[in-house]
Amino acid sequence: MPSVDNDNTDASAATSSSSSSSATLIEANTATADDLRPLVLYTYAETPNARSNLEFFIRNGLNGKADFVFIFNGPTDAPALLPELPNIRIVQRANTCFDIGAHGEVLRQDDLWKKYKRFITMNASVRGPFVPTYFPTCWMDAFLNKITDTVKLVGTTLNCHPRIHLQSMFLATDDIGMSILLDPALALSASVTDFYGTSADPVGFTPCFTSLKKAVHAEIGITTLIQSQGFETDVVMTAPHSRASFEAFCRDTGKPDDFLYKDAYLGTNVHPYETVFMKANRNIDPLLLQRLTEWHLAGNMTSWDMCGP
Repeated sequence: MPSVDNDNTDASAATSSSSSSSATLIEANTATADDLRPLVLYTYAETPNARSNLEFFIRNGLNGKADFVFIFNGPTDAPALLPELPNIRIVQRANTCFDIGAHGEVLRQDDLWKKYKRFITMNASVRGPFVPTYFPTCWMDAFLNKITDTVKLVGTTLNCHPRIHLQSMFLATDDIGMSILLDPALALSASVTDFYGTSADPVGFTPCFTSLKKAVHAEIGITTLIQSQGFETDVVMTAPHSRASFEAFCRDTGKPDDFLYKDAYLGTNVHPYETVFMKANRNIDPLLLQRLTEWHLAGNMTSWDMCGP
């Protein structure tokens, strides 16, 4: 059984018609997006771990080469942590729909997504970016450069259960991929019955999900949805690339469950330098995470240097 990638696990089970349109824009972005300027969406629900991850991202992830939308779900004073910059936008909304539903709501509002060609969606369950000093490059490029004419969805890691899918806490795509994820007419086209839902439950970013199981079902289905339209998916983690295909990897390794637990990565742990972002709320390797956090916060290498002002 795959574990939940959704950070917004406290979302209300009942969603009124007004709550899905209750997003409040606090600070509007005035920057003009060029053709390839990415849009980064970061969803957040208040927990001590999420706050630590947000603080790290503000210090090490923000840069001037992308536009950022921070989606704060439920009560929190975390928006006060963000700097006042023209490429940062804040949305405060009720803690409903779970992460991908919140992503979809914000992207559809005023057709925001149509103003961009490249996208990154992420939540506050991951900490990063962790970029090694021997390869000082922009963290966004590690994912966006893998988007091609054939590859339309890139993540940090994959899960073999209940079928192969990219884990949704961090995803990158382009306008073609996003158009698929946001198309309500396609939301049932690739839905497959599993432990979390049935073929009658939508997948992708379209719905406002009213239960955790439906949200997880939709997250698992994102990969299948992209593939159903003739496109491929990819991840930056190393192990799946040791076989000719992700299917062969999962088959040859016994179709292991979620790799993002302690010693669950074929007997070892996923390293932040492998995936750029580390799942930070599962105690995978707490001392490693603590040390890397300390070192990167104390260092003088930030995304303002590596991505650009």
